[in-house]
Amino acid sequence: MLALAIAWKIVLPPDYQGHLKDDLVEFLEGKHFNVAATYETGTLVIRATTASCEMHVAKLAPDGSNANLIRHLTAGAQRSFVVFRGEMYTRQPVFWTVLDYLWSRFLRELRLIRTVSPVISVAENSSCNAERLPWSELQSSTTKLRRADPSKHNS
Repeated sequence: MLALAIAWKIVLPPDYQGHLKDDLVEFLEGKHFNVAATYETGTLVIRATTASCEMHVAKLAPDGSNANLIRHLTAGAQRSFVVFRGEMYTRQPVFWTVLDYLWSRFLRELRLIRTVSPVISVAENSSCNAERLPWSELQSSTTKLRRADPSKHNS
């Protein structure tokens, strides 16, 4: 039984999260932001700026375990919110993000999807009005990539 479980993990491709950085950069550049992406202690953090706006967008862990790190990295922001499945929240809905993560992992093991839904923290200064950005467009672009392509099981 142990051998079967280990073999299953070897055969299953790793959860691909590289698209998230590309999708976020494309989304923000499409809204006329200057964008710079970095990884701070393994966490994706994107700095998006215009003449009057500075915003930090970061990937949160589904269980919220890196929320303190994100708050530290975005200290000085005047407002913040979380985007999950195209919706905005004042705080991370940890119950729902963990549940979605576990469900997505199960579907991924069945090869029905390739990724899990991202949880994104947005911290901004008061002139950004980032709440008005069409964050549901970002969810739509990540969902397009989520469907597993049967021809790419070994990639």
